[in-house]
Amino acid sequence: MQILIVIITLMVIIIGLILNRITLYSIRKNTERAKDIATIMQHTLNENNYVIRLNLKTRLASNLFGIFLSGDGISYDESLDYIHPDDKHIYMAFMNRLVKGAKAAECTFRWDRSTKEHKHDWRYLRDVGIVEYDEQDKKKPINFYCTLYDQTEQMLLEKEELELTDRYRRLFEHSIIGQAFYDKEGNLLTSNKKLREILKFEGDDDPFYYQYPIFYIPDTRFITYKDERCDLHYCTRTIITERHVDCYTEIRLHPIFNNNKQLEMYTLYIRDITQEREQYHQYKKNEAQIQRTNKEIEELENELKYLMENVEMRFFRSSFIDREITFYKEMSVPEKKMTFDELTESVLELPFKKEGKTIDEYFSKKQTMLLNTKPFFIKQGVEAEWHFVDSIPFFNKEGKLIGTYGVVRNITKLINKQELLKEETERANQSGLRKSAFLANMSHEIRTPLNAIVGFSEVLHMLGTDEERAQIINVINNNCEMLLRLVNDILALSSKESGGIKVEPTKTDFAQCFNNMAISLSKRVQNPAIEFMTESPYPTFVTMIDGGRIQQVVTNFFTNAIKYTKKGHIKIGYEKQVRHDTDGLYIYCEDTGSGIPKEHQKKVFDRFVKLNDFVQGTGLGLSICKAIIDNCNGEIGVTSEGKDCGSTFWFWIPCKEETTI
Repeated sequence: MQILIVIITLMVIIIGLILNRITLYSIRKNTERAKDIATIMQHTLNENNYVIRLNLKTRLASNLFGIFLSGDGISYDESLDYIHPDDKHIYMAFMNRLVKGAKAAECTFRWDRSTKEHKHDWRYLRDVGIVEYDEQDKKKPINFYCTLYDQTEQMLLEKEELELTDRYRRLFEHSIIGQAFYDKEGNLLTSNKKLREILKFEGDDDPFYYQYPIFYIPDTRFITYKDERCDLHYCTRTIITERHVDCYTEIRLHPIFNNNKQLEMYTLYIRDITQEREQYHQYKKNEAQIQRTNKEIEELENELKYLMENVEMRFFRSSFIDREITFYKEMSVPEKKMTFDELTESVLELPFKKEGKTIDEYFSKKQTMLLNTKPFFIKQGVEAEWHFVDSIPFFNKEGKLIGTYGVVRNITKLINKQELLKEETERANQSGLRKSAFLANMSHEIRTPLNAIVGFSEVLHMLGTDEERAQIINVINNNCEMLLRLVNDILALSSKESGGIKVEPTKTDFAQCFNNMAISLSKRVQNPAIEFMTESPYPTFVTMIDGGRIQQVVTNFFTNAIKYTKKGHIKIGYEKQVRHDTDGLYIYCEDTGSGIPKEHQKKVFDRFVKLNDFVQGTGLGLSICKAIIDNCNGEIGVTSEGKDCGSTFWFWIPCKEETTI
C-alpha cells in the first residue's frame, strides 16, 4: 500500500513537472512571439514601413500598421495580380518557406502601387515575414506577419550605380588607350584589352606581367621610383624580348591618393605610336616635298603671271550651262566675268554668224580665231582691240558640251605695228620712188643754174652798157645762190643719213640775230606785189640756241614762201611761248601763197616731197628743217586752210631767256 502511495505520489510529481514544463514552454513561445511582434513594430515605427497580417484560414491580408492596402484588405490571390510577373515566383517561394516551418523569411519583389488601375507604378519592396502558430497545434501556422520596406530609391540608386560601374568597366575594357592599375608597391592589379594587345599578354592574367612590379620594368625603372608622387609623361621605344614587344609608345603614369593624401595606387596609360611616328616622319618628308613643289609652282605661276602681263594674255573658261565666261590673269584669281550676251555685244564681227552657226555649234570644236572687239579689260579704252583666241571644248559624261577653255591674247599692238609697218613700207617705197625721181631730175636741177652761169658769163664781155652788164651779173648771182642751196641740201641730206644733223647751242641774242636775218631775207623779195613783214617783239632776247641752224630753217621757210607766193605778203616773226611747262621760242613764216591741201599737210616734211613739180627744188628742204628741230627737242608744223589760202610754217624750240650775253 505504501508502495502504491509512493508510486502515485511520484506520478503526481512527474505530471506536475511535465505540466510545469509545458506551461513554461508555452509562456516562452508566447514571449518570443510577442518579442518578434514587438521587434517588427519597433522597426516599423523606426523606418515608417508597413506591417501586414495574412490570415491563412481566410487567406485575407489586412493592414496591421500603416495603410498599405486599401479598404479592409485584399485576398492573397488578388495580391498576386499586383506583383510584377517576373517576381511572382520569388514571392510564392517566400510564402512556401514560411508555410513549411521557417521561423522567418524575406524576399524582394516589385509591387504595382496603382493596384487595380494597373498603371505599372512599380515599387521595390523588401518583405520580412514571421509565422504565428496555433496555440493548440503548435505546428499549424495561422497568421503571417509581413513587414514591408520600400526600397525603391535604394534599388534605383543601386541599379544606377551598377549601370554606371558597368559603363565604366566597359569604357575601361574597350578604351582605345591601354590602361592598367597598380598598387602602391607597383604590382599589377588589372589591365584593359588595349594594353594587353600592345604588350602582347599571353592570356588575360599573364603571370609574366603580374610578377614584376612596374618599377622593375626596363622601360620605366630609370625614370620611376617607389612612392612617385608626380605625373610622368614620356615617349620611348618599348622592348620586351620575353613577349616579342618592339614598338614606340607614349606612356603616362599617374599616382592616386586618398583623402589623407596617402598614396593608394597608380594608373598607367600607354599608347602605341609606332604608326603615328612613321606617319609623322612621312608627313615631314611630304611636307618638305610639298614645300619644294609649292615653291616650284609659285615660281612657275610668277613666271606665267609675268609672261601673261607682258604679252597681255589671259586664260578663260566658259560655262554653257551658266552662259558666262570668266577671264583669269592669274591661275586662281578671276579678273573679269561676262555673260554670253555681253561678250557677243563686245565682238564687232562674230565668226559663228559668218558661218551661219549658233555659238554652241561653233564652239563644239577646237577653234583658233582673230576677233576685233571693243575694249575688254581697259575701262577707259575707246578704240577697238584685236584678240587672238584659242578655244578648246569640254563635254560631260553624256557627251554634251558644257563649256570651253583656252587663252586669249591681246595683239592690238602687234596689229597696229603691222599696219604701221605697212605704212612705213609704203612710205619707204614712195620715198624710194621720190628719191629715184630726185636723182632723175638732179642733173636737170644742177644743169639749169650751171648753164645759166656759164652762158651768161660768156656773153658778159659782149655787153656794151653797164645796165645790161648789171642785169646779167644779177642773173648769174641768182643762179649761183640756187646752185649753192642745191649743194647745201644735198650735203644736209648726206649728213642726216650718216648720223644726224649736229646742233651746237651757244649764247645768242636772238632779237639781234632775227633782225639781221630779216634784213638779209628782205633783199630776196623782188616781186613788188609782195609785201615783206616782220614781227620782232623784244629789243633783246639772250638765250642758248644754235643761231645758224635756226636761220637755216627760217631761210628755208622763206625761200618756199617766195616760190609759192605771187602777191600779198610774207611775214616772219617770233615770240616767247610755254609748252609742256617749258619755256621756249615760237618762230613762224606766214605767206598768202598757193597754200597746201589738208591731205598733203602731213607729208610735206617727208624727204623728196614736192607738191609742185613745176617749181624748182630738191624736195629736201622741209625734211632737213624737221631733222634740225627734232635735234633741238622742239616741234615743227604747218597750218593752211587749203589751196590758195596761204600757209604758215612754224616751229617751237625749248630755251630759257638769260639776263646777260
